[in-house]
Amino acid sequence: MKATLTTEKRLTEKDNRSEGIVNYDTDNAYPQRVEDIINSSAVGTLCHNLALKFTVGANFADKEFNNVKLNSKGLTTKKLLRKVASDLLKYNGFAVHINYNALYQKVSYNYIPFEYCRLTSLDSDHPDKLALYDDWQKVNGRIKKEEIDYIDFFNDAPNVIEKQVEEAGGWENYNGQVYYYSANGKSYPLSPVDSVLEDMQTDSKTKLFKYRNVSTNFMASHFLEVDEFESDDDRAEFEEVLTEFQGADDALKIMLLEKKAGQEASFNLKKVDIQGVDRLYEYTENSVRDSIIRNYLIPPVLLLQTSGKLGSAKEIQDATNYYNGIVNYNQDLLEEIFTELFRNNIRVEKAEFNILPLRAKVDELEVTDLISNTNLSEEQKINILTMLYGFDRNEAIELAVQWQN
Repeated sequence: MKATLTTEKRLTEKDNRSEGIVNYDTDNAYPQRVEDIINSSAVGTLCHNLALKFTVGANFADKEFNNVKLNSKGLTTKKLLRKVASDLLKYNGFAVHINYNALYQKVSYNYIPFEYCRLTSLDSDHPDKLALYDDWQKVNGRIKKEEIDYIDFFNDAPNVIEKQVEEAGGWENYNGQVYYYSANGKSYPLSPVDSVLEDMQTDSKTKLFKYRNVSTNFMASHFLEVDEFESDDDRAEFEEVLTEFQGADDALKIMLLEKKAGQEASFNLKKVDIQGVDRLYEYTENSVRDSIIRNYLIPPVLLLQTSGKLGSAKEIQDATNYYNGIVNYNQDLLEEIFTELFRNNIRVEKAEFNILPLRAKVDELEVTDLISNTNLSEEQKINILTMLYGFDRNEAIELAVQWQN
């Protein structure tokens, strides 16, 4: 007999004729949901921040380029790098808005939160554009169509820009372009953490359980037997008093049992013991934590960097070098895109877009002992500084030569 496995699709896309867009999952709130889940999980937030720290590294190798202002609001290239890298790690996508002058040069750049972006449907009034709106989740009520901005996708070819300007009715009406990156091309990307979203939710609920468990007046579940209430108002008033008595954030709620007419009258509070709940939650905590960390491929020693206690200096350095290798793919991607973004612009004439890897915290005494060691050749010292301590080769050569002099 052939066994079949049925699984639900993790992400669906469907035309939304009302807004003229393609829904980002069934509720059109997938990226907002991902962000909320990551933010609610202590482990998820920790892993995201560490992965972001490594992805951004020591910023761009060109130090002057790092501090170039990209718009009138003070956005710099290194700030833009951090913002788009964060979205890349959350959503597998990011967006940057670009304005041009009449010479088709890029004159300003703005970061766009990826959760604001939606693809337009082909049969809408704005086909092949990006719809930008800050509340697709409808937190503040219905979507206000008049506030949706429709922007052209990035293409810096002068003839393309000229055509878009003509369609907009002149430069004064032209809204520029958006560089929209999705790991899934012109479709919505699946989050890199999609496979552990439930683990992050479990982590969040476990944390909430522990908080409520210590803040409630009862450490085990109870049920309360009371006589039947004469009216719904009486029942609601009693439940309100009971809630205030427990504390609104109680973990193990009192279940209210209302006796029907004819049953023996009583007012009885009974305890329902929960055996082994602490051990159960401890196992759950450890399990979901390990799943989340594995998804990010983070060596555990990097999450607890205390040299000599939870990891030796060499273990931390080795783990740093390993994780620099893991994030190198995203760094290469960002370097390629920034090279494309800053082609023919008025802000930067020429720059190096290489992102420097993050370096492990170095014990200065160890480095001093190394470069003063007369038993090692200059080349050996340079190799150790680059391979073990994470220095780039130019820095390592400078250190070795300075000591020789």
